[in-house]
Amino acid sequence: MQAFSGRLVNGFMLSKVKGPNPADLINFQRRPTAKRLILSLLSQPNMATLSLRQLAAWGALLDQKPAAIRVTAGRLVKEDLLETVRRGVYRVGPAGMVLKNKASEWMTALDQTRDWEGAWLCVHTAHIGKANRRNLRSRERAFRLFGFKELVDGVWIRPDNLAHTATEMYAALCQLGLEPEAVLLRSDVIVQERGQLPLGLWDGGALNAGYERGVELLQRSQKELKGQDLRSVTRETFLIGEHVIRQINADPLLPTECIDASKRESLVQAMKQYSAFCHSHWAAFLEQSE
Repeated sequence: MQAFSGRLVNGFMLSKVKGPNPADLINFQRRPTAKRLILSLLSQPNMATLSLRQLAAWGALLDQKPAAIRVTAGRLVKEDLLETVRRGVYRVGPAGMVLKNKASEWMTALDQTRDWEGAWLCVHTAHIGKANRRNLRSRERAFRLFGFKELVDGVWIRPDNLAHTATEMYAALCQLGLEPEAVLLRSDVIVQERGQLPLGLWDGGALNAGYERGVELLQRSQKELKGQDLRSVTRETFLIGEHVIRQINADPLLPTECIDASKRESLVQAMKQYSAFCHSHWAAFLEQSE
């Protein structure tokens, strides 16, 4: 994860975490949108249902006005991303379950890979085109979440080292927004005229460095937060935890030929420890918000 130096952000002092890349600091000043905040909270295993009052309390903690939380929750219900359990109480709705399940995959990230035998998954989309910008964003989000890179225009690839079969991968991509007109192929060899190695599309060194910074960030944050007031702990752990979870979920889960798998494992384990630390404080904050 990115390192950061101690500074006052949004009303509280962030922990002083040292690291090699100051240019890669997390932009904690960018608060989560009301939509992202609501969906992120309701995707937590211990917060499957939340009242509007509780959501508003979290919103206030993260600089969102109660009106914005209320309006956003209503809109998400209309979009089936949320559903009403009873008056003023919400949970993730049918349209949000795919993203909720994807958001929780960080906990099992280490179980999602297998030994790489050199084969590739390739998805051809050039015939679909890019005219529909909304579809294009959904398509590229699906590719990003499963670690695909664009080899040439309209051809997206990744090493075939995930637990998914090709058929399962196609279905999962379509669930996240890939158009069903796309064509997925499994290839043993990829040859390019200029001899560029496909693995060069991913920066393994940067991924390894990110794993190391993430572990340091989590460990230092937990150490610095001990003994601080509940609101400060809840706020910082949400911002840091969400960031690291997004990093893990966006990780391409490359084979060991590209990255140091032990560093990736260390990040996931550190996030699990941080999550246990978070949720005891979050439970206390929720109790105060009822």
